[in-house]
Amino acid sequence: MLLKMLSPVEKLHFLDLADLLIMADRPLLWDGKTSNEVTSDTDLEKLSIEESEQDRELLAELESSAGVERERNGSFGALGGPFMPKWMADPIETSKGRLHVKIMDRLTSVLKSFPLMKMEKPETRIQAAVSVLVELLEDRSYERITTPKVLLFELLLVASRDGHITTTESALLKEYQRHYQLEDFIYDDLLERAELLNREVNKTISIILE
Repeated sequence: MLLKMLSPVEKLHFLDLADLLIMADRPLLWDGKTSNEVTSDTDLEKLSIEESEQDRELLAELESSAGVERERNGSFGALGGPFMPKWMADPIETSKGRLHVKIMDRLTSVLKSFPLMKMEKPETRIQAAVSVLVELLEDRSYERITTPKVLLFELLLVASRDGHITTTESALLKEYQRHYQLEDFIYDDLLERAELLNREVNKTISIILE
């Protein structure tokens, strides 16, 4: 909604943050299997995060709204600027070249530092996701507080899109608030407006589809 107020670099940053917010508590897979399906033949090093069709559609919608082409090539990665974490510095080549893949690789890498039996625990998922968020926010600062507010509002819109913010999403949003030292009343006010906007959009869609 307010993404047009952001520079191309910050639009990319928003998409990276949104990737993490959406995927942070999605199911884990070991060699393509859930924890209940793991056998002695399963390669436990092949840890991934399950991405649903709905997740892909949402990410594509956000990319379109931001007006940013997410295909990555050698020159595109330069848009990350001086704030890009080291693990994001080298462009990644896939069919779509999405940096989303690299963020998920980093998240699974952090999760692998925990014992296998603890990886799926909510507190572990939160700790791992917040750790990646801290890296994404490292050394980022703005002369004007407007940009962090816009980013927070857009992230709140993403998190509250289905009427419920998960514990992991809340932890990430609060860490974002802490990083930029935004007052609680600002967070609460933006959250209220994001929830209201999502409700109105859903009502409008329902009316149209009736």
